[in-house]
Amino acid sequence: MSERSSPDPFSNTPEPQLSPMSNLRALMSQRNGVRDRTEFEQDNADPAANGGQLVVIDPVLASTSPLNVMLNRVRAIKRLRVISPDSVRDFEAFENAQSPPEHLAHILLVGLENRDFLRLLTLSMDYKVPETLKTTCKDYAWVYILSPTIMQYKGKSGPDNVLVAMRQLNVNNLPPSSETGRCDVILEIIKKGMTDARHNIKEKIASSVKNEGAAHRDIAALTRACIATSKAKPTALLFIRIAFLRWQFNQYPTYITDRFWNKVDETLVSYRTEFKTAAELQAAFEAIFHSDKVKYGQPDLVLNPSVALRDVDEWLLKVSSAAGPSGISTVAPSAASAADATSA
Repeated sequence: MSERSSPDPFSNTPEPQLSPMSNLRALMSQRNGVRDRTEFEQDNADPAANGGQLVVIDPVLASTSPLNVMLNRVRAIKRLRVISPDSVRDFEAFENAQSPPEHLAHILLVGLENRDFLRLLTLSMDYKVPETLKTTCKDYAWVYILSPTIMQYKGKSGPDNVLVAMRQLNVNNLPPSSETGRCDVILEIIKKGMTDARHNIKEKIASSVKNEGAAHRDIAALTRACIATSKAKPTALLFIRIAFLRWQFNQYPTYITDRFWNKVDETLVSYRTEFKTAAELQAAFEAIFHSDKVKYGQPDLVLNPSVALRDVDEWLLKVSSAAGPSGISTVAPSAASAADATSA
């Protein structure tokens, strides 16, 4: 039997066709010792992992990872919404992020954009004063008008002086002085508070003069009525100042509203011109105070006790100082007058 000759490699005779199984085995033989890129990347990432054994990532398992499951759910939710083209681009940037930190970064950036937008929107809106600040402005305005050392009841600088005192006392929520429009809103609230305080004082004084049976005839009761629900304190100094205002009302009974307060301011200016020294000015106020006690009775300090200056809160003294030329002691009574005011 003759030996079978080997096929000529240069002949055109086609090779015999292999069966499907043979083809598969041939492919397996070709891949013997050759691994795909994923396997190399796995080994390069951690050569010591799994004891150096071959690790193959199953694509089915990869598709079921928590991150991919989350993204699949996000895509499903997206299909339920109609969003703008800009939002679509933002969503795709989020969707294509490669790691949870990148996803969080996209979310953070959107939050920061919203915050910046809200700030701009807030600045463009009409200024709305917080209710607590409105109440504080009213309290300070009343304390200013009820200051026993106030120089002018209708002076144009009054609201500005109150606002300065509020800033010095670090009142919350005040707009910075550079925001002039908002500051004007605050000044209007202070002006209204001062107007209300003057109206109440004038009304209570008129009632005490015209009605002999009024419960607030004596100076202590009248001072309490003038204070009303404000934060001012009924000190001996305030007794003297309210007595002065009642004296003015009796001197000019036909003067009403602003005309009365303008006359009061004129009188204060004339007193400072007429009486050259602090002692003379003090004597003038003491004379008015004693005259008031004679006409309207001794103050009932049991029902309406006075408050010593040492017991007055610091912020009240600060506001009172803002109303006077040099502090709360500008028109101080003598020791004898203070004793008279606080003795029944």
